[in-house]
Parts: sequence; C-alpha cells; structure tokens
Amino acid sequence: MPIAFLNRVRGDAGSRAFDSDVLAWEAAVVANGGSVSLARRVVVDQFVFSEKASGAWALTDEYWALWGENAAQSLTSLKQLRLATTVNSPTFTADRDYAFDGLSSYIGTGFIPSTHGIVYTGANQRIAAYERANLSASGVAAGSRVGTSSSISINPRSSGSMTGSTNHTAGSVSFVLGLADSRGLKAISRAGGTTALGYDRGVRLTDATGLTIGGSTAPVQSLYIGAFNSSGTAISFRAASVGFVAIGGPLSDAQEVAQYNAVQAWATSIGANV
Repeated sequence: MPIAFLNRVRGDAGSRAFDSDVLAWEAAVVANGGSVSLARRVVVDQFVFSEKASGAWALTDEYWALWGENAAQSLTSLKQLRLATTVNSPTFTADRDYAFDGLSSYIGTGFIPSTHGIVYTGANQRIAAYERANLSASGVAAGSRVGTSSSISINPRSSGSMTGSTNHTAGSVSFVLGLADSRGLKAISRAGGTTALGYDRGVRLTDATGLTIGGSTAPVQSLYIGAFNSSGTAISFRAASVGFVAIGGPLSDAQEVAQYNAVQAWATSIGANV
C-alpha cells in the first residue's frame, strides 16, 4: 500500500513513518500470539499521534484497548506492553469490547499503580473508562485499592451519577451526570489537594470538593477491569461492556477533550463508537 495513501488515511499533513511506540506494541501483540492488521496499525498510529500532540500520552501511564481485532491484541497494553489476563471468562467480541457478568468475571491488568505508575502517584491520579452499553448499577469498571486510604476506581454510572475513588476516605466521590448514560469515555482525576474532577465525554462535570484524603500512597495491588481489586480480592463486580481503559496522571480540560476525541475517533473507525 503506497505511503501517500496511508498518510491520507491518517489524515496527516505530509509524510511520516509509523510511530515507534506503535510498532513496539504490534511486536508485543505478535509475541503474545495475536496479530495486527495494517488497517488497525494505521488507526492506532493516529491515536498515538493525537495523544502525543495534546500532551496526554506523556501524562498517561497505560492504555487498554479492549476493542481489538483479537483477544491477544486487546489484552496487550498499548504503552508498557503488559499482557493482561482474563478471569472467569469475560466475553470478548472483536472490534467491540470485553463484557463482564457482574458476578465473577474480570481482567487482571498486571498494572500495579505503586510499582508501574510514573505520572500516577497517590496524590496525582486519573482513571478513565469507555463503556459501550448503558448500565446503571453498582460495581466498578476498573479499580484497585488497599483499605480506603490508597484507592483508585471508576463507576461510569450508578443511577444519575458517576462515582469512584481517589484516595479519599468517605465513601465514593460522586459527579452528577448531565445525561444519565454510562456510555462513552468518562474520567475521574485528582491533582493533589481535596478536589476531584469528573469528565463525561470530555465535558467537565461539577467538581467534588472538600474530600478527606486518607493517604498519599498508590495502591500496591494490580488494577482490575470489570471489578475492584481490594487487597488482592476481586469485589464490586460490574456487568459492563468495556472497550477502553486508561490510567495515569491528571489531564487539563483541553487534554480531556483531546483524549476523548482521539478515543472516539478510534472507536468510530472500527464501529465500536457509542
């Protein structure tokens, strides 16, 4: 396929080679028994290009694109190239998501915030998740905690709010959704202090202020998707269909919009958008 055609697919001005991080990810997918088509390499390359252009790539420690072409591709993380594992058979649908039963199934990412976090710290943290089916229920789309003083999690929708945890001690932090819908990219972050920020598809929700912060350490347990890893035990299962998860440090309002647009472009290109 001519390079000029690939550049038109990417939507770039001028010519550029595929990003080395994308090629490293593709090599990891193949080593893990999967494959990456040329069309998907182009899509992922455009995503990484957009993330680097906005500065979000440097502020995000890890990404899981669970809407891959095959299971190995979906379970190979994009940045640190870590292979996640499925537990109790969540359902994989190519180009769409992993669906969890809300009872026992989840994904263990192997990403331990205290060990693998670079921009993620106990004081500066962010988690984002993209659900593809509207769900109002308890449980978390992704989370890790040790007690209540070292915790990160996100529930994209419980009734009319998005909830989660950011090392605070008084239950879940809550953000009222403008539209009661769990679908699309949602994020929760905290940049030190006692205020947590919530975003729904790039739109900043009303801040959660006056939090009581229980500690300044990052969890020493692996992040789970589809459940909460509580000191090594899976709890708070969520019957969600999850296409994308990211974890790292806080983004600016502009970067939240940029990441939403980049994630949505990826989802749209493969038919996984909502």
